[in-house]
Amino acid sequence: MRRMVRVLALSLATAMLAAGVFVVQAAAQDESPAEDEKVTFTVGMVNDAITFNPMFMIETPEYATADLVYDTFLTWAQDDMSTAPNLAESWEQSEDGLTWTFDIREGITWHDGTPFTANDIAFTFNWIIDEGVGAYIDYLPFTDEIVATDDTTLVWTTTTPTSAPLYPPYIYIVPEHIFSGYADKADARKWKGFPDAVGTGPFELVEWRRGDFWRLEANPDYWGGAPVVDEFVFRVFQNEETMVQALQQGEIDFADEVPPSLFQSMEGDPNITLNEGRATTFIQMSFNQCTDEVDYCRDIGWNHHPATTDPQFRLAVEHAIDRQVLVDRIKLGYGTPGTTVILDPRWHHDPPNVVTHDPEEARRILEEAGYVDSDGDGVRETPGTGEPLELRFIVRTENPDTITAGEFISEWLRDVGIVTQTEALNDSKLTDTWYSNDWDMYIWGWGVEPDPNFQLSSYTTGQCGTWSDTCYSNPAYDELFSQSQSVETVEEREAAVAELQQMLYDDRPEIVLWYETYLQAYRSDRWTGFVQQPSEQGSILFQYGHYSDINITPISADGGSGAGSEDSGGIPAIVWIGLVGAVVVIGGVMLLRRRREDEDEA
Repeated sequence: MRRMVRVLALSLATAMLAAGVFVVQAAAQDESPAEDEKVTFTVGMVNDAITFNPMFMIETPEYATADLVYDTFLTWAQDDMSTAPNLAESWEQSEDGLTWTFDIREGITWHDGTPFTANDIAFTFNWIIDEGVGAYIDYLPFTDEIVATDDTTLVWTTTTPTSAPLYPPYIYIVPEHIFSGYADKADARKWKGFPDAVGTGPFELVEWRRGDFWRLEANPDYWGGAPVVDEFVFRVFQNEETMVQALQQGEIDFADEVPPSLFQSMEGDPNITLNEGRATTFIQMSFNQCTDEVDYCRDIGWNHHPATTDPQFRLAVEHAIDRQVLVDRIKLGYGTPGTTVILDPRWHHDPPNVVTHDPEEARRILEEAGYVDSDGDGVRETPGTGEPLELRFIVRTENPDTITAGEFISEWLRDVGIVTQTEALNDSKLTDTWYSNDWDMYIWGWGVEPDPNFQLSSYTTGQCGTWSDTCYSNPAYDELFSQSQSVETVEEREAAVAELQQMLYDDRPEIVLWYETYLQAYRSDRWTGFVQQPSEQGSILFQYGHYSDINITPISADGGSGAGSEDSGGIPAIVWIGLVGAVVVIGGVMLLRRRREDEDEA
């Protein structure tokens, strides 16, 4: 029995002593984190990136990343989305309205250490104009000359008075010492934006594994203030369910564009904060508008059903669609039925002649337009050919909502005598199909800037093959859009913007299905520092500016902010308990040994 007691006591002593040492080590690690330990913020997404080349991006995650790597000329204010300084600090317009002079910030460097100057802005803008980069050229209308008169002064001269410089141009400024090495636009397009992504932004892109993740490291010398976190990681998930599970299990810190049902499933979770931002995107159904009257279509070729260029057919399709059902059943109320293409309340136009869900009216329109069902099989025939009215309909695998919407719409169209062949494609394949003009209808979406200039420019004839979804071409629209960029007063511009929206609504090259409430979620048990843009019902990340991303701060173990919160010092009480326990047990063991020796001597 005494041997057993001695063995147990020794084992316990050893264990408690080891435990005490372990706790001391763990406490030391907690109190003094290793200097090389990085603070990483991880965002979950289901939409993969195709390219990070700042001149040729298309997808949302690409722009979200470029926003962290590069800076723009001007930006939008956090509180009300008004034009705000960025690389340019201040500006003035000449009395004749033809010359804008901008003061450019000093002391900024590119990620590779090269000094940034006004010459980089002039080079970027002139490269876009000279190479005809369709993605950005409509930000620079009526330009006569853009020059840097010295390292901190940019002079922009136009042929017509315009306020376009203050819209502002959403153009990423690229380094002249790198981009000047490309022979032309075709040569520059070969670069995928990684490696050697050199910007002036708060983060630098350092790693990219296509389909898996990409990683950015903080720029400690960022002119706007060094980010709190050391790394910003985008992680790609196959679907929204696994993304949200990863958030709930703590594998990621932020989930973007969360589907409504999964958003609701996280309500009440004490570790997660949900944010409902006002709509910054809309989902639309587009009709192929290519004809031989459009140069791009004539040169590239096109293949679509003749009905998509028939205004009466498109009107009938809109009457067949019930937008409210889409919002209620797919978005669970997190959205509103769509009408026109501008979302910002200051510029949004509500059409007076809203097309309502009316299947009977759709049938009447189709019948009068010559789309009749002569053989009684429930499918109308195409006028002139007698072929069944059957169209190819593409939806996106990256956005399951479009797949569900496609199912509803196909059923509604079938009800009025139109058949669809539905195909789900990923965005890479859909982009290829779009460029080849080999489609009839598809569902995609738009993220809309605060200012209406860019969105409205995407419907001009010159944007066919670049930003135009449909290759819509209307000379009257083109002329009015150009006028909207040169009007003298804000009131005149507001009137022109409203008229452009109405023109698109009446011509319906695409049908706006719904505006999406921006649903985001993050681990509030770990992070703080988020702000909304705009200040009322705004987004909390992926904004127009760095209002959240450089201020995201980890929450310390004691609930405070900061990655290295200091304590009062010393060894915690639990460590002392472990050490004292070990000493007591060791003393007991020594006493047992002493008694045993005394007995043996007796």
